[in-house]
Amino acid sequence: MTTLASIDQTRACLAGALQAGEVWPAFQPLVRLRSRRIAGFEVLARWTSPVLGTVSPGVFIPLADGLGLLHELSLYLIREACTLARDWPGDFYLAFNLAPSQFLLPDLAEQIQATVTEAGFPMKRVQIEITENALFHDSQVARRSVDAIKRSGATLSLDDFGTGHSSLTRLQSLPFDEIKIDASFVRDLESDSGSLKIVTAVLGLGQSLGVHVIAEGIETDRQAKLLQHMGCTLGQGYLLGRPAPHAQALAQLARDGCHSGHDSPLDASPFQRLHQLETLYKDAPVGLCFLDTEMRIISANPKVIQYLGLERMELRGRSVKKLLNQPGSGSLLDALEQVRAGAELAPTEYLHKGTGSTFLVAHQRVCNELDEWLGISLVVIDITARVTAERVLQQSEEHFRRSIELGPNIAWAAGPDGAVDYMGPAFEWTPLHSAQERYERWRDRMDPQDRDRVHAEWLAHLPSRAPFKTEFRILWPDNSWRWVRSQAYPHLNEQGEVLRWYGVIMDISGERRLEHRVAELEQKMTQWGELHGL
Repeated sequence: MTTLASIDQTRACLAGALQAGEVWPAFQPLVRLRSRRIAGFEVLARWTSPVLGTVSPGVFIPLADGLGLLHELSLYLIREACTLARDWPGDFYLAFNLAPSQFLLPDLAEQIQATVTEAGFPMKRVQIEITENALFHDSQVARRSVDAIKRSGATLSLDDFGTGHSSLTRLQSLPFDEIKIDASFVRDLESDSGSLKIVTAVLGLGQSLGVHVIAEGIETDRQAKLLQHMGCTLGQGYLLGRPAPHAQALAQLARDGCHSGHDSPLDASPFQRLHQLETLYKDAPVGLCFLDTEMRIISANPKVIQYLGLERMELRGRSVKKLLNQPGSGSLLDALEQVRAGAELAPTEYLHKGTGSTFLVAHQRVCNELDEWLGISLVVIDITARVTAERVLQQSEEHFRRSIELGPNIAWAAGPDGAVDYMGPAFEWTPLHSAQERYERWRDRMDPQDRDRVHAEWLAHLPSRAPFKTEFRILWPDNSWRWVRSQAYPHLNEQGEVLRWYGVIMDISGERRLEHRVAELEQKMTQWGELHGL
């Protein structure tokens, strides 16, 4: 820290520094956390003296205030920054800090507006930052200065929020466009749950009031991602850009781009989220429930009450262990204890003995941004109808399978090209084989002469897309030859193309024997008639 010889020397050096251009504006970017584009720059005073070297702002700013040079320094900084930045691309804004004492000047707003206008920079792209201490100047003059600055077209930012003693009443009544979270809270964001809660509360406060919130002192990517996830719009800090001379600031603006537009802040405040969640909970078509770390119900929607067969009651605060203290609930309670211990379980089916209903329950362990456990989220879906339908379908499939296996006919199917890819089970020599093996077994047992004939008939018939029928002999499991009839019908699409062939094979040996017997009788009758001259 530079030590100055005397107050007179300090005043002389500082006054001369403004005239000699030794004090210069440094530009620190204010960045949109989601896009990482630059929304604006905070302008900070820097003093490089040929005699004293680099003088820290922590030294010369308080001295300037004590020597009555601070307002002159502020206007000089505004003039220089606006002049340098007026031709830069984009509609970024410039933010300037003013001391509490400056708001007691009756013509503060007029002086700022005249300085900005003289530099050729748009007043609507100027932001004045006010520290919380400035709010304690409970005078009509200070309030008129704030209102006049707002009327001039500039925006207002409340700086270092959370470190002073401002009342929420003043915060609500003054026309702020932005709140800046002090860097001390952001610095401990990754390790201190208290800082995390304070930042969350400030973000919610800003969102509820409809103002942007910017976090100062962002130094790690983890901090930036946490803040973005929590709904913070803007960020400032060494991670996003250090205070730099105008040439470096312009280069960063060209590299990162400028955020265009002045959209209103997104209301993702706890107040807004509470109403959203209450609506979702109330109208959700499934059961929703949240348990705290002691397995007590924090929230549960009407579906949960209905599923549990309870009268409409207040479940909040009730222990889930006592609520589910009934036969059949042990498996669900065991699963909740596993999730409580950190296990990740797939959704599981549970039978509720009290109602006879079956539910699919998804149980998810919930943690905050610091990976601190908050509780367990439950999603409950009534699948009783599905389970019942599956049971009926399974029984029907079993009946159909047994009917096919025990029936006298054998089902088969083929693709559009005629290749048989399914042959149903039949009799004692087929159940142990696959569909393809059963088909090959049938081909092997066909009469060799019929095998080639039937195959040729089948291939020649395919283009007709008409029902198919043929008869052939096959060696039965009892080593007797039997006649069978194979019929197939095409399944066509809307264009008349064959999607699949479905067929059935039936034993017609009795029919053939009857035909043979009728033929024998007809022959005998003919012979008898010839013998008797008939």
